[in-house]
Amino acid sequence: MLTIYVDGSAINNENPNIPTLGGVGVLVVGLTAHHETVENHVLAKSGLELGKTTNNTTELAAIYVALEVIGNMFPGLEGEDIPPVKIYGDSQYAGNLVFGNWKPKENKELVAKVKQLASKVPNVTWEYVKAHADNQYNNYADYLARSGAYKTPENEVLPFNEWLLSNH
Repeated sequence: MLTIYVDGSAINNENPNIPTLGGVGVLVVGLTAHHETVENHVLAKSGLELGKTTNNTTELAAIYVALEVIGNMFPGLEGEDIPPVKIYGDSQYAGNLVFGNWKPKENKELVAKVKQLASKVPNVTWEYVKAHADNQYNNYADYLARSGAYKTPENEVLPFNEWLLSNH
């Protein structure tokens, strides 16, 4: 089973006088880590249009990036050939909209795009984890998301083991 942690970040989300910085972080435990910046409400690498940069849209975008990562890890494989994947995240909003039966009141286009991608990647389940608690993988996904929001250069983002040593 693949274990993936995701997080989104929207800095200055509540301040209408300052542009919101956005980023997403995705950690495939034991394999790889990704961070991505949101620029003008679009994920820089993926090209996913968020509509607006908020905590909720960046959390949805993080799930989208995780699903893209899964697809890139298993190119050309049919659904039944992809191993089970569990995505952990600290947004009940995003998880329940994509993998549960919540209906979006806002961000309908973004939710539809993420759900469409999720429908193409089988064997994926979602589990909520408490934010900013004692789960180091989730905390690292948060670090990756903030790194994306602050446009931290790739070579300055610490790998998980170095981050773990530097922070604890």
